[in-house]
Amino acid sequence: MSATPPHTQPHTQPHSQPPLSEPTSPTSTTSEIQTVSYDPDKPDDKDNPLDVQPYEDAKNNVMYNDEKRDVESLKRRGTDSSIFGRVARAFTGLSSRSEPEPIEYKPEDIDYHPEGYPKLGAFLSSDENFLMCRRYGLLHTRVMLYRQDELRELENELLSLDLEDADSDDPDILKSRVRDDRRDGQERKDLINKIDRKLKEYDDCVVRARNMAQLPAVTDRNYQSVRNYVSNKAPLCFHEQKTFLERRKDFVQIIEPKEGSWFDAAIEDMLMHMPKPFARVFFSDPDQRRSTNDHHVYLYSKSRIDYFARILIALLAVALLMAPVVVLFLHEQSGGIKITVILLFTLFFAAALSTFTRAKRHEVFAATAA
Repeated sequence: MSATPPHTQPHTQPHSQPPLSEPTSPTSTTSEIQTVSYDPDKPDDKDNPLDVQPYEDAKNNVMYNDEKRDVESLKRRGTDSSIFGRVARAFTGLSSRSEPEPIEYKPEDIDYHPEGYPKLGAFLSSDENFLMCRRYGLLHTRVMLYRQDELRELENELLSLDLEDADSDDPDILKSRVRDDRRDGQERKDLINKIDRKLKEYDDCVVRARNMAQLPAVTDRNYQSVRNYVSNKAPLCFHEQKTFLERRKDFVQIIEPKEGSWFDAAIEDMLMHMPKPFARVFFSDPDQRRSTNDHHVYLYSKSRIDYFARILIALLAVALLMAPVVVLFLHEQSGGIKITVILLFTLFFAAALSTFTRAKRHEVFAATAA
């Protein structure tokens, strides 16, 4: 099919033309070309109202434009709607989706840091359960004992000086600090200042030892998690990483465990036996999932675990409160059995309150009595 039909010259021999449609009414939305009959023997510029050539040109232009649009539509259809095109687009989309997008790590992510102390520090700070350190209780005690003995010696010196002044020719000098400071040498004044400096060191040592001793001991579960990471990844040299592999009793938790922490730990242990994609989707936030690509490190959101634990505790509380009511309502028992049922479920409620929360004794008593 040619793109352009052959051009028709004017004033040629008459030929037959296909019948054209009748003119449409003014209200029609379809536009058509209106034809006028003519005589080829008459002059073109006077008697022929419409020459053949303009009509043929218009007709040819319309046909050309229609054919051009058809060719373009066929090309688009061949590239866009053909089976091969669709298959190619499908494979292209799959390949683009299958390629993993580059992850832009942030300083709070574990994989952002290089191996060694930087990455180990990022791992320990990624979860509050991993924030642990050595108490160095032995060293604190040794320093405290050393400062204590230094003060013992200074104390003996001061007592000896007091006895010497008491047996001197001027025993009243012990009654006036001003007179004592005016003496040559100012021995007592220098000794008092030295004792003051040692007391500050000793007091600071005692306070620091007390603060470290008040930190909670690390749990076996948290310590084992950190120990496994250090053993498997070996982020430090052998002699330096022995600190984490030994002296387990000397490690303390920096953050005080919150209420129901053991129950949260039990939930995390349960998550370890669940399908990993399910656990990561529902119990890890996006930042934790992005933090590391290590398949042996699982970070869970404390808030999500806490919400889940609260739901379980609420369901348990409702069950312990409603179960005896349902039992007594469905079964007609004697008075002794009714009292036994109420007593047992009351004990269960009090035990659950003491176990799953850190309620004090008077709080447990008040809740049980209510």
